[in-house]
Amino acid sequence: MSAPAPPDSRAESRARSKTALKAAATLGILAIVLYKVPFSELAARLGKLRLFDVLALVALTIAQVSFGVVRWFRLLRRLGERPRFFALYGDVLVGLTYNMFLPTTVGGDVIRALRARKRVSAAHRAWSTSLFERIAGLLAMAASGAIAATIGLGGGLGGGLGVGGENRVPPALQWIAGGATLVLLLIFFFASAPFRVLVRMLERRLPGAADDVRGIVEDLEGPLATPGARAEALAWSILVQALGIAFVVVGARGLDAPGHDAAILVGVPLVHVLSMVPITIGGLGLREGLFVGILGMLRVPADVALGLAAQWLASSVAFAIAGAGVAVADPAPSVHGDARRGQARP
Repeated sequence: MSAPAPPDSRAESRARSKTALKAAATLGILAIVLYKVPFSELAARLGKLRLFDVLALVALTIAQVSFGVVRWFRLLRRLGERPRFFALYGDVLVGLTYNMFLPTTVGGDVIRALRARKRVSAAHRAWSTSLFERIAGLLAMAASGAIAATIGLGGGLGGGLGVGGENRVPPALQWIAGGATLVLLLIFFFASAPFRVLVRMLERRLPGAADDVRGIVEDLEGPLATPGARAEALAWSILVQALGIAFVVVGARGLDAPGHDAAILVGVPLVHVLSMVPITIGGLGLREGLFVGILGMLRVPADVALGLAAQWLASSVAFAIAGAGVAVADPAPSVHGDARRGQARP
């Protein structure tokens, strides 16, 4: 009789199995979406894009990523850190690269925090700020869709929805958007709770790790819990979200499909929140399926919805390539290099 596999081996086997299942789910969902949307119709839509449309989409993507970096930079400054802005920008790009290939869409956040912790004087601040700004971003995203679904569009905002009873936002989408917003709102104000539990679990076995997690709790309950920090994080997040919506609106016009602004305002935030669910690798396939499914419920033709998803994927790939270049040029930032430079400034 063969000896049982050691725990580490079993864990690795389970991890490989989960990755394989997510890869299968990715391919399966993509196959279903492409089956429902004839490739010829999709190609015809994408063929309508002009050079001006592409340049506008590139500019909006650069602006969205840049203001996302500003949000993170400002949170670190509130904690007394002085990292170089463009160093953080590189860390974000590398994170976007990993997001494309890791089994979860938050894996890139872990990578960028791992890089950024070597640029600050207290490593836990890279983790706390990365976590806090991600939560703020998701909250702004979900809230914008929920508000549009439950208030604005119900009264007839225009853009193809809310004119007649049959064109109102489906109640299911209203409940999902509202529920996601409520959950994220609770997480935003009580983000430290799970880390407090983790500290108690680690105190006896891994006191060093417990100290790091305790630092995250102190950040989330201290400087990052002030009204000013919360308001600023949400303000930057609303701007980032607005640029993301503008990207899809401009993309729809480039596909010669205007008139879906209201559907985009409701559906796209919900697509991005739900695509965080770790079902596929990097959200690939799931995101495209959600674009077609949710926007389809809001009267957006399937070929237009998939064309919009293709534009979003193309922008993600472009920045992932840029991030790969940064990773090659700067694979291992010097430990506390930025922190020492910041402390040396007058």
